[in-house]
Amino acid sequence: MWVLTSILLLALILVVGKQGLKIFLSLVGGFVVLMLVIMLIADEFNPLIVGSVFAVGLVFLAIYPHTQNQQIRQSAIVSTLIVLVVILGMAIVAVRFSFSQGFSIEDTDEIEQFILPVGVSFPQIQVVVLLFSTLGAIAEASIAVSSGVWEIVAYQPQISKQQLLHAGQEIGRKNIATALNTLLFGFFGSYLTLGLWMIQLHYSLVKVMNNAILVSAILELLLGILGVIMVVFVTNYYIIWQRQQLNKLDK
Repeated sequence: MWVLTSILLLALILVVGKQGLKIFLSLVGGFVVLMLVIMLIADEFNPLIVGSVFAVGLVFLAIYPHTQNQQIRQSAIVSTLIVLVVILGMAIVAVRFSFSQGFSIEDTDEIEQFILPVGVSFPQIQVVVLLFSTLGAIAEASIAVSSGVWEIVAYQPQISKQQLLHAGQEIGRKNIATALNTLLFGFFGSYLTLGLWMIQLHYSLVKVMNNAILVSAILELLLGILGVIMVVFVTNYYIIWQRQQLNKLDK
């Protein structure tokens, strides 16, 4: 692990220079934040409160080091936070009606040696898992759209609102396609062994569709895709509003 970590740090520095060190430190910061979340939840703090507070921190860590432009930072951070609030509400509803929280029969070998009556809320933990699972893709799409649109504004200061919105939507469509492929490949790669398990043990369709692990994975995938789509539109309209406010100040 240390060898791969060192290679990652070296590669970042070679490719993007000092900025690579900032990116690496943001990754380390994200890892520390996740460890704190796990420890606080294990100490029986409310998972939803802990997850929501630290999700904000992860948003800043995911966006702030990647650009020096204050306008891009503001657009990406605000848009991501708005969408995460919506995703949080959707995750609460999804977990409530999907009953996908906790462990399934496939986890028996791993958990049989532990005491199961633990003092934590598995539905709330599942909501936090869904929130964190979508955060990376949403933040990535937001900063990509924000960077592209503000670059257009820099080169064409007199561009109309309609033209800028159309250009932003075109950038967003490309990022949605890229994010969709990333999420799908991650889904299939992460749960390939589970699929082989189900095939080899001849799971029925009903049993497959009611499997807690698979349902949870599908929720992560769907919320991630919805989050990316939403953040593209939110980022574009927020930049339009942000530009109008800047024009008023200039006058």
